[in-house]
Amino acid sequence: MTIKKHFSDTPAFKYPCPECGSGSLKPDQSSFRKVEPRYSDMAHRHPDWDPDWMIFRFCFSCVCDNQECGEIAFVTGDGRVDQRYDDRGQAEFYEHFTIKSFFPSPRLCYIPSEVPDKVEQQLYKSFSLFWVDVSAAANALRSSLESLLDEMNVPSQEQSKKGSTVRMSLHRRLEVWSKTNEEHAELCLALKEVGNLGSHGDIVETEHYFSSLKLYSYILKQLFENDAQKMKELAESIRDDIKSKKALT
Repeated sequence: MTIKKHFSDTPAFKYPCPECGSGSLKPDQSSFRKVEPRYSDMAHRHPDWDPDWMIFRFCFSCVCDNQECGEIAFVTGDGRVDQRYDDRGQAEFYEHFTIKSFFPSPRLCYIPSEVPDKVEQQLYKSFSLFWVDVSAAANALRSSLESLLDEMNVPSQEQSKKGSTVRMSLHRRLEVWSKTNEEHAELCLALKEVGNLGSHGDIVETEHYFSSLKLYSYILKQLFENDAQKMKELAESIRDDIKSKKALT
């Protein structure tokens, strides 16, 4: 899945609907509106003015294409004028826009329906923050991971050498979890590194954020949507049902 914050000229994309999960949010082109602030308009009078000085503010709505859902989302942001080259190599100006807010945010990764509410809530918070600040979104993803460890009954406190109760770092909690779930704990260490960047105010690359979401989605699917385990339980259920019916005959 490719999620971009930018578009040229007019919005044209399809993002997964956060409400139904099966439809896609599509821009309502008739709602697209751009406005040039007065200070930008006044700058046109400057003798050195150039089109790339222009600044826009824009807004539009998106509607889910699943008619049974029809979710509506609102998008806002800013725009500039940039230069590109056509097929003949001729320079031309075009309008380039950046999304700054998207509410409700599209789903940026797959979330199994069985995922606990607290884990999911922090994940949706991360989705919303992505449009504003990728580093903040990574920090919310880290919080979702903390909630996941809570759900896995991984302790958050331990006794220090001095005998006092201290809060465990995320890294320490993952070390404890690795004793019973080494595979997933090891994968989560990468998520922790990206989340730490966000929590420390460092810049998180969009590529790393989406790689983390892909990894986290895989982990959640393994934990809460394990098809192999479901099939095993189904097979056992079938055998038990047959045995019980034979016992009655």
